[in-house]
Amino acid sequence: MNRRRSAFAAFAAATVLFVGACGGDDSGSGDTTAAPATTAAAATTAAAATTAPTETTGAGAETTAPAATTTGAPATSAAPSGWTVATDDCADPAAVTAPIDGEIKIGSVMPLSNSPAAAAFAPVKQGFDAYIEYANQNQLVPGHTLSLDVQDDQYNSDLTPGAVSTLIDSNVALFAGIIGTKNNLNVRDTINAECIPQLNNLTGASQWGDDVENYPWTTGALIPYFVESKAYLNAIQQAYPDGAKVALFTVANDFGDQYLEAFKDGAEAAGIDIVEEQTIDEGSSDPPTSQVNAIAAAAPDVIMAVPLGAQCGQFTQEVEKAKAQNSGWDPDIYLTNTCASSLILALAGDSANGIYTSASAGILDVGNQAVIEGNPAAKVYADFMTSGGYGDYTTAAAGWVVGETTVAILTQAAGSPEGLTRQSIIEAARSLNFTPTLVRPGVTYTLNGGQDTYMVTDVQIVQYDATQKIFNDIGTLQTDLYKG
Repeated sequence: MNRRRSAFAAFAAATVLFVGACGGDDSGSGDTTAAPATTAAAATTAAAATTAPTETTGAGAETTAPAATTTGAPATSAAPSGWTVATDDCADPAAVTAPIDGEIKIGSVMPLSNSPAAAAFAPVKQGFDAYIEYANQNQLVPGHTLSLDVQDDQYNSDLTPGAVSTLIDSNVALFAGIIGTKNNLNVRDTINAECIPQLNNLTGASQWGDDVENYPWTTGALIPYFVESKAYLNAIQQAYPDGAKVALFTVANDFGDQYLEAFKDGAEAAGIDIVEEQTIDEGSSDPPTSQVNAIAAAAPDVIMAVPLGAQCGQFTQEVEKAKAQNSGWDPDIYLTNTCASSLILALAGDSANGIYTSASAGILDVGNQAVIEGNPAAKVYADFMTSGGYGDYTTAAAGWVVGETTVAILTQAAGSPEGLTRQSIIEAARSLNFTPTLVRPGVTYTLNGGQDTYMVTDVQIVQYDATQKIFNDIGTLQTDLYKG
C-alpha cells in the first residue's frame, strides 16, 4: 500500500502539468476570461487571492483562494452564439413570446420525503428557497417578484409527470433544478412540447447536452457523469502508474448506469483492471453487506462507488467492516460527487475519512470555516442561511447556486430587446457566461447555443476529512476533460 500513498503525492504535482489553466470554458477553447461574479448586496469588494490550490492532506489545510466580489444584481456576459429557438411547433406559440410581467413563477420537482434520496437532497430545496428570498429582498430582477413552487416526487419518476402537470397548470414561466435523471427524462418531452424552459437539471446525464436540436428547452446544471468519471480515471491512473485493480459499486438506475458505462469505457486506457461489479437498488435502505463482501473477496486497490443519498454512508461503513475482516486490505475509495456533502458523510463517521470525491458543479466547500472567513460571498451566504433559519447550509449550497444561476438567466433575459418571455429565457440560458459566487476560482458556467452544451465541465478532486468534516483539494482543477 505504500506505492499508493507515494503515487498519490505525485498526482498533485503531475496534475499541474497535464491540467491546463484555461478557467472554466466548457468548449475547451482556452478562453480564460471569467464573467463578473454576482454577489450579495451586503458583500464588500475584495481582491482575489493569488495562491494556487495545492495538494492538502492535513486537517483544515483548505487552500481555495477567496473569490472577488462586487455589489449588485447578478451579472452575465452573453456568449456571441446568435442562437435562437423555434416556436412554431410549440403548443401555444403566443404564450411563449408573451411578456412576463410582475410575478415570475418558477417550478421544480425534488425528492423531499419517503426516499433515501430525500436525506441528501431536501437541503437543496432550502438553498433554492433561500436564494429566491434573497433575490426578492435585493430586487435582483427589477420590476419582478420571484416565487418558487417545489413539488415532491419522492424520487419516484412515475410521480414526476403529475407534479410537472400541476406546475404547468399553475402557469409557471420556467422549471429549474428538477432532481433525478429518469425524473427529468420522464417530463422532458412534455416540457419541450409546451416550450417552457427546463433549466439547470440537477443531474449530470449526458442527455441534457447531446440533443439540443430536439430538446432545445432543456439544460443541465451538474458536471456530466462521463466527465466526472474521466476525472476519477485520471486520478487513479496518476496514483497507480503501474495499473490498478478496481471494483465498481453502483446504484441500479440511469444515474448509476451512466457512470458505469463511462468508467468502463476509459478503464483500459487508464491501466485499470475491473475485478468486481456490484449494484444496489435505488430504493434500498439495507446496508450493502453482501455486495461489499464480494468486493472485498476480489481485493481491489480501488473501489469506484456510485451510491445514492443515505447509501453513501452505509457503503463506507460496510467497507470499514470488511477491512477489519480482511487484514492488509485498505483500498482507496472514490465516491460520486452526489455523496460529496458533509451532511451525508458525517452520518458515516470515521468510515468516510480519506475518501476521494469531487466538488459538485465546482462549488466551494462552504462547510469549511476557512472558506467562509476568506470569501465575502460565502460569508454572506452562510449568514443569510443562518439568520433565515434554513439549517444546514453545506448541501444547501447546490440549491443556492441553482437559484443564483437561474436568476442570472432571468436578469439577462429581462434586459434583452424582447424583454422577459419564455423564449428570451431559454435564449439567455443558451448564451450564458456566468460565475456564481460560490464556485471555485477558475470555474465559469458557460453555454453557447448548440456548440457548448454542458454548463460546467471542470472537476476538482477532493478528499474528505471526517474529523473536521471538510473537503481538502487534491491536485488542481481539471479543465481539459471535455472538448465539446
